[in-house]
Amino acid sequence: MKERKRRKNGMGTAVYLGDNRYNSWGARITIGKDFNGKNIFHFIDCFETELDALVCLENYHKQPYSLYIEEEKYNKIVTFPKHPYPLVPVENPQKKLEEHIKRENYTFKQLYEKFKEEKMLTPEEEQIERKYHIRPKNKPFGRCYCLGMKTAFNNSKELHDKVYKELRASDFNKHLKECKKGASSQRQMVNLFLNLDKFALEEDIIEKGYAQFISVNTTNRKDIKKAKDKKIEKEKLFSYEQIKYLWNFTPKSTGKKQIERKQEREVFIRDFWLMLLYSGCRADELLSVYTENIFLNDNYFIGGLKTEAGINREIPIHPAVKHLWEKYYNPDNEFLFTQPNGSKVDYCYYLWHYQHNFRDLHPEVSNHTAHDARHTLRTELKKLNIRDIIINSIIGHSNEDVGDDVYTHISIEEKIEALKLVKYDNYNNLILFEKRA
Repeated sequence: MKERKRRKNGMGTAVYLGDNRYNSWGARITIGKDFNGKNIFHFIDCFETELDALVCLENYHKQPYSLYIEEEKYNKIVTFPKHPYPLVPVENPQKKLEEHIKRENYTFKQLYEKFKEEKMLTPEEEQIERKYHIRPKNKPFGRCYCLGMKTAFNNSKELHDKVYKELRASDFNKHLKECKKGASSQRQMVNLFLNLDKFALEEDIIEKGYAQFISVNTTNRKDIKKAKDKKIEKEKLFSYEQIKYLWNFTPKSTGKKQIERKQEREVFIRDFWLMLLYSGCRADELLSVYTENIFLNDNYFIGGLKTEAGINREIPIHPAVKHLWEKYYNPDNEFLFTQPNGSKVDYCYYLWHYQHNFRDLHPEVSNHTAHDARHTLRTELKKLNIRDIIINSIIGHSNEDVGDDVYTHISIEEKIEALKLVKYDNYNNLILFEKRA
């Protein structure tokens, strides 16, 4: 029998297994010692030559992966090596190994299906998120985000049947160049590739992700201009004259049919915007307020979505719009805003009526979106020199100082007093909330 290759302790050995075997060299490591101090070995794999076995050992120690061993053998281990190997005891190691090999050979399509099952919302979960803004904790992606990845997958048909672990940055770049899709669609595909890489790494399906090295430029001048225009649009604030216009609002819907209903929807949009201007909520947050979380006598409600700092926060009800809260409040309804059929008013319902029953009739304020109201209130509070920690507790933003988020609690009374100062008018005397000791 040939001599075993001597190596550094703990690095494994290439063992000759006999002349009658096709793969006569085994890559063997010591996984521990039994009760009597005898070594317990595990063969990573067998090879035709000694060199292949040594290469296997070197590669394994550079990037160790889980080893499936029999439970009976694992239970015999009393002492583990100084640097234990990642061992997984199973009843049938061969079956588990076959499953692992199968996973390593996932095609792009198979990996996407696995990713979709584990990380993306099911149709039922999408409906729940759309209606209640709630999704499972193990599903990190929202409905719109999932829709973008589904579109990206459909636009990547040329990659569907390719083994994912064999894909390189050049393959992704080539597909993006040849797919003849716009910059927006290409960005969706890059986003999908990055998420698939991350998922495959988490599941030990690949050893290295290459989507991060994509070099195709997925932006163009038109997209840059749109992004700038969108940023400018986001930063628009309601002027005092525009807010005054909303207060002095007169419905303008005309026509022979359903004039009253159209005017009611006009008034709803106006009321909704005023309530946003005096609360700082996001549109979805205000639409998702539960009736049971409204405390009119105490002048506040509980609401908030999206971020940890903003969810389920206490938000003051400004005296100027309290009559609007009372108008829409009905203890028999689950939500503050409900449609004529009793169902919740969602963002799509609001947006449709804004576009068809409000925007064109009121050009004085048609350059705004609901989100501008949030920026407007924050700016107004800043003008009043209200402390940032109070502003953030109303708006639902986290503070730059983590200690403020953890240790400082802003009472609802402080928020109410701060919000009462907002008049949306020119100010001569600015009030400063001094920092407490």
